Amino acid sequence: MITPRIIKKEYPSGFKAEIILKPNFYQRFFGVIVDFGSSDPQQVAGSAHFLEHKLFAKKMGDLSAQFEEIGADVNAFTSFNETMFYCSGIEHTPKMIDLLFELVGQPYFTKENIAQEAPIITQELAMYQDDPTWNVNNAIMHDMFNNSNLGIEVVGTEKSIKQVTVKNLTQVYEANYVPGKMQFVACGDFSDNQVQTILRQVGKLQGKYLHGSDQSPVAKQIKFAKMHDQVLPTNSNSNAFGLGIRFKNFKKVLSSFDLTQILLEIMLESKLSAMGPWFEEMRKKQLLMDSLQISVNYTRQGDFATIFGVSPQSPAVIAEIKKVLTEPLKKNSVEYRFIKQNFILQKKEWLARTVRTSNDLSYLAIELIEENLDHENLAQNIAKLQTMDFDQFYNYCQEIMKDSAICSAYLENK
Repeated sequence: MITPRIIKKEYPSGFKAEIILKPNFYQRFFGVIVDFGSSDPQQVAGSAHFLEHKLFAKKMGDLSAQFEEIGADVNAFTSFNETMFYCSGIEHTPKMIDLLFELVGQPYFTKENIAQEAPIITQELAMYQDDPTWNVNNAIMHDMFNNSNLGIEVVGTEKSIKQVTVKNLTQVYEANYVPGKMQFVACGDFSDNQVQTILRQVGKLQGKYLHGSDQSPVAKQIKFAKMHDQVLPTNSNSNAFGLGIRFKNFKKVLSSFDLTQILLEIMLESKLSAMGPWFEEMRKKQLLMDSLQISVNYTRQGDFATIFGVSPQSPAVIAEIKKVLTEPLKKNSVEYRFIKQNFILQKKEWLARTVRTSNDLSYLAIELIEENLDHENLAQNIAKLQTMDFDQFYNYCQEIMKDSAICSAYLENK
């Protein structure tokens, strides 16, 4: 993998900028990331996501329209520990950067526009809740992380959405949208002169729009309770089920959150793969017919994995998954040989995927700025993965799984 050239700068305010050079690309990508997301401390759950929506509202109307006028696309997202605003286009680079800083740096909250937004976000929540898997996921997240913000949906709850006001939204903004918690990223084909011009423009804009220092309250330690297996009554015909794995501490085993995440995803995918011997046995027993959805996440509040699927016999398949995840592999067994061979293939797939996505400017820029925010190094992690042998991989995963706790939930028609 060829690592792109990156120019970085930190301003006296603490605001950081980086420009990722991708020669021969017409498209240009710009973004501002904020080190604050849905599971971070906030008085009203869902405030980070509500804030992401409302920053587009300005006195003259929705700022998206001004991006559209110059042929630029604009969007934003909120995750557990970050919020990002980004745009892309071919022309009008200075204007795009101007608008991006106006977007994040000039809030316009009124009682009226907050009242207008609340039903829209409530409808977004209702859309998620229409998916049977949402109820399973919601039960699992609550079980793993109680009523903390990490255990609550990113958008909040119906109750919390109604509790957002001009005052508390402004407090959240002023505490978190400060220079030391924000970074700018640009990605595209820029000359040395253009790079310096962009960095000067960013310096002026962050000085104009962004002020203050980090006022975020100290995060309360989540008190972990005993994990449960839950049965969720439903009127639907869905046979959805899920498992949550709460890890004690990623960094207890490896210094890199990202590399640990990659290894655990490979391990879970290998053990539960639709191509593997375990899944074939589940298919013969008619416990599973479709592949499982697997995700591994790390946050400031906790590290966890989720596994979702559909089965006519959910309790039985949940027991089988717990068994395959917790029992050590027998050396030279069919399952052991498959996972060992699959590890080699997965390493190659991770490298190939990284190379492919490096040609997607938005994906590359977001990936690298997130890595920067988390003090991770993508190139180093890929290099470590490539040189890692199976025994090292297996021992790391066993060590991480050893201190984990597992919960589950499934739907049962009343």
